[in-house]
Amino acid sequence: MTQDLFRDHKLEIARVAHHLAAMGWCEGNAGNISMLLPRGEYTPEDNLQASMPLPEQIRPLAGRTILITTSGSRFRRMMLDRESAIVPVTVSRFGNSILWPQEYKRPSSEISTHLQVLALAEARGWPAASIVHTHSTSMLALSSSDLPGETLEDAMWRAHPELSQLLDRGLRFLDFQTPGTWELGRSTAELFTQSDVVIWRKHGILAFGPDPEAACDFVELAEKAAVLLLMEMNAFGRFQGLKDRELKVLRDDLARE
Repeated sequence: MTQDLFRDHKLEIARVAHHLAAMGWCEGNAGNISMLLPRGEYTPEDNLQASMPLPEQIRPLAGRTILITTSGSRFRRMMLDRESAIVPVTVSRFGNSILWPQEYKRPSSEISTHLQVLALAEARGWPAASIVHTHSTSMLALSSSDLPGETLEDAMWRAHPELSQLLDRGLRFLDFQTPGTWELGRSTAELFTQSDVVIWRKHGILAFGPDPEAACDFVELAEKAAVLLLMEMNAFGRFQGLKDRELKVLRDDLARE
């Protein structure tokens, strides 16, 4: 693998980070983005000096390399800092530890979630994959509601017809858990087996796609639905959106395609 190819992948990540910063969805050092590289693209072992053991083996990622934003990096500076703020992390050949070049800062504190979700890529038939995590404003507000997650999921489907057309696996809400933990990553990965977007309640949104742009698309779709729901609540005092009949027509049309 050439350094030029590394730079191309880092640029993909940085462009999405720059866009999310422009949207105002990543205050301070909030947010993180990762990209699982195709097999055969890896960090040379002689450059791997820093390491961290994993609580459990990640067999599907054994020997694979991901690019991930570093701890403390800022999306608003990612285009300028991408060479140093996006670190190549390689999973050991036994899948029980991660390694990275020591000249980089540590990977994002949410790397446990990124690893466990990216391990699902092969089951989806994706040679590469990406996760985008950001603090989109309206989704953060909506997810702080005391309403059950199932109620919010249903409301979002009704709020924005595009969700039915573009989120094949849907979206799920996950009750608040301690950030940065392996347990949070496990719970998130379980939901991603049946969704494209997972909302960490009172924390932020994650999207899983074949590349950074696709994952960013999913973030924007879900955020737009959250915006519409909050606007409807403010304007009408309750959620509006698609009625049962309209939702059925939409889904029937999609099923025929």
